[in-house]
Amino acid sequence: MITFANTTISWFGKIVTDIPFYDLGPLGRARREQLHLALDEVIDSGYFVGGHAVTDFERSFAEYLGAAECVGVGNGLDGLRIGLEALGITPGDEVIVPGFTFYASWLAVTQVGATPVAIDVDPGTAVITVAAAAAAITPKTRAIMVVHLYGIPADLAGLRDLADSAGVALVEDAAQSHGAKSGSAMTGSVGDFASFSFYPTKNLGALGDGGAIVTGSPSLAAIARSRRSYGQGNSKYEHVDTGWNSRLDSLQAVFLNEGLTQLDQMNQRRRNIAYRYLEALGPKASNVVGGARASESVWHHFVLRTADRQGVRNHFSGLGIGTDIHYPYFFGSVAPMMKYHASAGRLTNSKKLSESVLSFPISPWLTDDQVGRVTDAFASLSGELISEA
Repeated sequence: MITFANTTISWFGKIVTDIPFYDLGPLGRARREQLHLALDEVIDSGYFVGGHAVTDFERSFAEYLGAAECVGVGNGLDGLRIGLEALGITPGDEVIVPGFTFYASWLAVTQVGATPVAIDVDPGTAVITVAAAAAAITPKTRAIMVVHLYGIPADLAGLRDLADSAGVALVEDAAQSHGAKSGSAMTGSVGDFASFSFYPTKNLGALGDGGAIVTGSPSLAAIARSRRSYGQGNSKYEHVDTGWNSRLDSLQAVFLNEGLTQLDQMNQRRRNIAYRYLEALGPKASNVVGGARASESVWHHFVLRTADRQGVRNHFSGLGIGTDIHYPYFFGSVAPMMKYHASAGRLTNSKKLSESVLSFPISPWLTDDQVGRVTDAFASLSGELISEA
């Protein structure tokens, strides 16, 4: 069966998803000319690692965020680990982390030998609160890590005040929040340092892996620059520290600098799509994570909490629309892989989110027709499928 009216195709009873959850093809095709020009620029420069392409992007991204320093690295996880090392966090130290986030947030803490201390997140936003972080601080606490999950900014002013009063560092995992604001400040510009990922699916994505450390501290940035390149000093073969090989490629830097000029426009397109989805859901929009803060989020993901996740997935797949889960686990489920402890008892909200969240297509290059089909699918959801999780 082929139904051209809504382009859903069925072969021998199998539904073909014609609106994938995420498809980078349209983005690449739309930017083809700019990407080829960027490639030519790098080839002509003769600098394939380092060079002006990287420093130009570092300067542009720091200026965009309102930060003093940006240090390009290989990926977001490396940014977190190198930043924690630059802060001097070592075995025996504790770092407060969300109980619900992507695995890399916790992994970076264990990679420097410190102990992640998991706290519960707010069920409506999936980010940590000042109160929860304050309750978890101990004499061993060296840092609070906030993750702006799904593009939803946390209360950075409150967390900054808490960190300062407690004498601990504030670390931002901003891998999903490029361009989001918490109050008047950009996410990534308030913490002692922030780590960004430029994985291709991010709001600002490269054509491969990439990341950056952003900080207001020139001394921390200097340590990070050394540690990203074998602990290098002022000359090529001067090694003043241990370190890693984690550098942002020149080609990716040129691509990112070009993409940065379009970031605000792309984020607004994401917001406009989110507004349509929220309107279609009506009263059921109360189950959208971050829905109450729609204008602040950059909508890296559009996530719904549902008591019948598989039923909703089936509803959308039957209409040819892809979905995904971010994330089908919480901190407690990875306990065997790392030394950690949970603060203030159970991670109730984190566990519920891991069991109930479902993500829907919201990339800015979705066509109006595709957005309309997803909107119609939301409007047709039954109350039973979308009951409170």
